[in-house]
Order: sequence, then C-alpha cells, then structure tokens
Amino acid sequence: MFRKATEPAFFDKHPEFLATSTTAAGKDRLNLRHLAIIEENADILRGRTVIDIASHDGRWSYAALETGASHVIGIEGRRRLIDNTVKTFADKGVPESQYQFLKGDVHRRLFNSEVTGQVVFCLGFLYHTARYVELMAGIQSTGAEHVIVDTRVLQNVDGPLVQMRNERTAGESQAMRDRFAVNRRLITATPSEAAVLLMLESVGYQLDHRTDWDAITRKHPDAKAMQQYKKGKRVTFRVKRVS
Repeated sequence: MFRKATEPAFFDKHPEFLATSTTAAGKDRLNLRHLAIIEENADILRGRTVIDIASHDGRWSYAALETGASHVIGIEGRRRLIDNTVKTFADKGVPESQYQFLKGDVHRRLFNSEVTGQVVFCLGFLYHTARYVELMAGIQSTGAEHVIVDTRVLQNVDGPLVQMRNERTAGESQAMRDRFAVNRRLITATPSEAAVLLMLESVGYQLDHRTDWDAITRKHPDAKAMQQYKKGKRVTFRVKRVS
C-alpha cells in the first residue's frame, strides 16, 4: 500500500538521515526514490529479510523495516557509516534482533558470510564496481527471491554494454577502496540497462517491475534534482528469481 497523501514523506519524518553521511542528496530526490524503491515494493518487503548492498548510513535498511521487513542485513565498507547506522537505529529504538551490519568488501561478504535473505537491495552501487561476475554470483548465493536495483545507466547505446573508468576512492560518494585499488583509484564501470538485466538473467532473475519515472516526475513537477531520472540516465526496477 502506498503512503497516504496526508502522511509525511520518509525523509521529512526521518531528517537525521540527511546528516549521517557527507553524500550530497536533496530531500525531494530522496523522498521520490523512497516512493520507487520502498513504497512500490512494499508487498515483497513485508515479513522478509532484506540484504542491503553498500548500506551506507542505513537509510534504506531502516525504510525497509519501517515498511514491514522482519530483518535487515547491511554490508558496508566504511566503519564510520556503520557506526552512524547503529547509533541511529539505537536512538530510534530498533531492536538489535532486527538488524546486522557487516563491514567489508561487498563481493566477498556475500559469499564468505553466508548471507541469506529474500530481497536484495542494490542501490547506487553498480557504477562503483566492475566486479560484476563476482557480484552477480554473490547475489545468487543469497537465495533472494527479488533484487531491487536503482542505478545510473549508459544512454544512447545499443545492447548490453559497460563503460569503464578510473574512479577515485576518497569520498563516501565514490567507490570503496578494495584490494584491486592502485594509488587510491579503482577501475569501475557504468552499465547499460540491458547489461544489468543480462547479468541478472545469467544468475536466474528476470524483470518483474520497472518504475515509471516519467509518471512520477510529472506528478511531482516541483521536485528538485530529478534530471537523471527524467532523462533516463538513472533507472529503478525489480527482478524476480525464475530459476
């Protein structure tokens, strides 16, 4: 069920998530992302364990719990962000039995920690890695029934392509430094939407629902910082396990 029009939006109710990270993000944009990521997927979140890849300051994990998820498992490489997450959850009175946040390399943690759940969040992460084969195999190993993706994508390309780049690893809005980084830089990639779907299909998932960002932005014409979604440079969709 969608939030009632009279109810405050998520980041209006929980403004602390606007201050627990240095990553710049406007409240309008975050509230509309909540609509697409959480509200549109409420039916598959309720009563489920959610694995939050690159969980950042726990905003989407908390949103999943608020919507009815039974448990969240976050994987995050930066200790400060995990500390902020745990403090926020404690301040909000979330029982410790409902969450677990693991520090480390997402790709390794998905395998080595035997992380399992019914839903995987892959939000704002695919363009901060190029280790796609490893990542997709890790997602499959969780046994998840659904994967919710929100990502920047290549435009004006035909087919499943990725564009490589050499990304800095200094800030919270940049790639996480791993064992492959050299001189604080890491090879990452931006995939086309077709590439993301092909990779997910290779491990047994097919498209189940795609957010209509054109309709959302028309309904909220005054929302700021929505150009990436309006122009199709960023997409949100859900896939379902079929094999």
